[in-house]
Amino acid sequence: MTDALEVTKTEPAGLINTAINILVSPSEAFTELQQRPRKLFPLALILLSTMAVMFWYFTIVDFDWYIDDTLAAVINLDDEQLEIARAQMASMSQTTFKMFGIFSGVIGILVIYVLQSGYLSLTSAISGSGQKFGNWFSLVLWTGLPYMLSVVGMVATIALSPNGQLSAYDLDPLTLANLGMQSGNSSLTAIFNSISLPMLWGIGLTVMGYRQWLDCSLMKAMTVVLAPYLLLMGVWAYFAFT
Repeated sequence: MTDALEVTKTEPAGLINTAINILVSPSEAFTELQQRPRKLFPLALILLSTMAVMFWYFTIVDFDWYIDDTLAAVINLDDEQLEIARAQMASMSQTTFKMFGIFSGVIGILVIYVLQSGYLSLTSAISGSGQKFGNWFSLVLWTGLPYMLSVVGMVATIALSPNGQLSAYDLDPLTLANLGMQSGNSSLTAIFNSISLPMLWGIGLTVMGYRQWLDCSLMKAMTVVLAPYLLLMGVWAYFAFT
């Protein structure tokens, strides 16, 4: 296997060009990131846009309606437990909910990126590729840029919901559930709500980047990158049908 770090130096592509290339010419973007693993631009773009759209959502949402809608999705609670949960949620101010919604979403995204980068760093270290955590963190951030399509979709959804009665599950129009994949099984519905087309696009880009950086087969790249997702989906599906 060719050492992944032994590549011919190229001229810096620039942040905007790299962002465009990651979507239309990924191989060029991966070459750029292998040499110059920048992180701040994609990290700031994703996190700040997420914070902004969640701030807007919790500003316009009908708070009382939101509580009822959220509790409607909770299963295995009797009427008394639901009333207790409703009273506890209602005792919190809308500002508190806003801050919780904003920062929980941002922290969740960041944790996923860190875990994914750590996993790829570990697998590549076993392969002796020479790629460090910072390189993989950069790759994961840049291949996450398709998520911006979901942000744009959420902006459009909020703008078209002036009455504030917008479920958090309906916020992203590009999830599989909102694109028509529905199920009477609540666990499967949760899976469809958590997977979006930009997410799948980003995973595909990560597979391509892994393959290029490690000069390995497509099958190996797919196996390594997809393994955690398939494991998680398998566990989720197990509990969905048991």
